[in-house]
Order: sequence, then C-alpha cells, then structure tokens
Amino acid sequence: MLHTFSKTITQLGLRFFLKMLALMVVLVGFAYFISSVDFESFFKSLPFADDENAGWLNGKFAYLILASLLVSVGCPRQVISFFAAFFFGLWMGILIGVVATTLACMISFSVARLFQDTFKDMLKGKLKLALDFWKENTFFATMIWRFIPAGSNLLTNLAAGAFGLSALPFILGSAVGYIPHTVIFALLGAGIEVGSNFQIIASGVLLVVSILLGVLLMKKYRKQVS
Repeated sequence: MLHTFSKTITQLGLRFFLKMLALMVVLVGFAYFISSVDFESFFKSLPFADDENAGWLNGKFAYLILASLLVSVGCPRQVISFFAAFFFGLWMGILIGVVATTLACMISFSVARLFQDTFKDMLKGKLKLALDFWKENTFFATMIWRFIPAGSNLLTNLAAGAFGLSALPFILGSAVGYIPHTVIFALLGAGIEVGSNFQIIASGVLLVVSILLGVLLMKKYRKQVS
C-alpha cells in the first residue's frame, strides 16, 4: 500500500497532492470562520438558502444554476460540492453537486464543439491524456481521469469538445467520475455544518483512496487495451 502510494505521488507529483490538501484546508477554515463569526445566518438568508419559504425554484434550483455556470467557467467543482452540502445537507448536496458539475461539463463541452477550430489552437500542447487512447476509450478514460482528478476540469471539458470526442460517453463518464469527489467534499461540507469530526476525517481518507483507485484503474485499463 505504501509502495503504491509513493508511486502515485511520483506519477501525479507532490504539488498535486499539496494543492488538494490546501483546498481542503481552505474550505474547512472558511467554513469554521463562517460559523465562528455568525456569517452562517447571513449565508442562510441568501436566495438559495435551505429555507422552507425558498422552495425549489428560489432555493436549491437557484444554487444549481449558479453552481453550473461557475463551474463551466473554471470554478473548482469541489468548492461547489462542499457548499451544496453545507447549505442543503449531505444527500441533497451530493445530488446538487453531481448535477451541477455535469451540467457545467455539458456547457463547456458544447461551447468548445461550437468553436472547435479556435479551441483546438488554444489547447495544443496542453492535453495530458493521449488523444487516440481517449477517443477509443472515451467513457472509461474520462471516468478514471475524473477520479484522480489531475489537470483542469475546465480544460478537460474544452479539449473533449474541441478534439471531437463523442458527447454521450464523455458526459456519462464525467458524471460517474464526478461522484467520488462530490461525495468527499460534500462529507466535508456537511461535517462542518453538523460539527462532525468523523465526516471531516472520512472525507480526507476517501480523497486519498479515490486518487489511488483512479491511478490503479488507469494503469490496469491501459494494459488491457494495449
């Protein structure tokens, strides 16, 4: 296990793990800051707050649309999942997080497909997945890539649209691949909201496990198709 973990760090780079750790620390710190200075009541009063009077139209749906637009232009999807669970609870936060990030994926993919030549020129040399492998194994390669997740979510969406990947397997692979990290950061957000240290610790452990699983699946799948 330790050998696998050390190889994973080597492959992805220590900087990647430090960035993910820093993101978790910032989110936890920000949420505790909200709670400690009573900013929570302010956030709960926003139009997308989980208020009985807000309902779906002005509550969860408003957050869903806002989150989709933000992620489609580069906002980290982990932040969206974290605050979805912070506002609406664990299970609703997971649902909203997955749907919002999948909608964002569809938006940025469609824009890149519409302006294909422009984005091809912009993205040359920035693609970290082997294009032939990705095109031939769109669903599984995308799903596993989302598990890790290495690189930029936005750049991945734009590259898929620009370089002509099939839309349905790419979007479905993304939706499935988004689930582990959505759960992880929703656990973190809901844990802060209810004061559960167990959920906060569990989210950190699951983050490491999901990255390891993604790397192992990618290696195994590449061997099978080579």
